[in-house]
Amino acid sequence: MNTVIAPLGGLLGAILGGVLWAKYSQWTGHTAGFVAISIGVFTGAGMLLTGSRSLPQDTKTAWRIVSIAAAVFAILGIFIGKYLDVQWNAVAHIAEQLRQENNMSLEQAMPIATTLFKGQSVWELMQTRMSRIDLLYGAVAAFVAFRIPNIQRLRNFFY
Repeated sequence: MNTVIAPLGGLLGAILGGVLWAKYSQWTGHTAGFVAISIGVFTGAGMLLTGSRSLPQDTKTAWRIVSIAAAVFAILGIFIGKYLDVQWNAVAHIAEQLRQENNMSLEQAMPIATTLFKGQSVWELMQTRMSRIDLLYGAVAAFVAFRIPNIQRLRNFFY
């Protein structure tokens, strides 16, 4: 039962981080890749909190597995954030592009943007809203999520 409980905190942290990242993009209008690092922090901290309650402190193998799972969950959280970003923000982004390119009002551009959004796949839209630097931020987020459960001082603090 303990090994089932340990990953739940990381999964919850990844989901929370992904939702907050998508909301940040919605509120600011920018897809800031550096916010992805917070997904790594949330995921690693979640794994540390639930793992410290359910795993023995001195088993290095178990903590390495927890750390690897945290890194995987951080990457999953990034994909959740990008998916939600596209679902919540893509129509408005497409409408704004149409408005600027065709010199039309936002009310005229919105139905066209909705039609264009339905014609494209979510994966294509996720790719257009990502840049190469986002890959670097994703790798940093996965490293942070991997590293947090491995820090002995933090584990000692929660035991």
